[in-house]
Amino acid sequence: MASTIPFKLITPTKVVFEGDAELVIAVTTEGEEGILPRHAPFLAALKPGVLRANVQSDGKSERLELATSEGFMQALPDRVTVLVDEALHFDDIDVAATRDELAKATDPTAIAFAQAKLRLVGSQA
Repeated sequence: MASTIPFKLITPTKVVFEGDAELVIAVTTEGEEGILPRHAPFLAALKPGVLRANVQSDGKSERLELATSEGFMQALPDRVTVLVDEALHFDDIDVAATRDELAKATDPTAIAFAQAKLRLVGSQA
């Protein structure tokens, strides 16, 4: 069995995921950052993108992919915590509404989040 680390992903309204992860990859302001168990202490600002994690569910490894907005990621040797304004599963994304949102967006952050949602939907097709 692979080594895991407690991983929690939180938005202002709910805990989106809480469990064990083998790997967490998030899009930071400096690029993608991968976190493994026993990672050195690390704090990063996140920009909109697709967060990917290999998580444990019922003793099996699963891939978790979410479109996330801005936020922060803290990695410590014994846990990873991600705080974001929004985190959406594939099923939560309305493609037509997101394309309309992207067409009307003028703020770079809103554009990046809409693009992340469409990338997530495209990767699931």
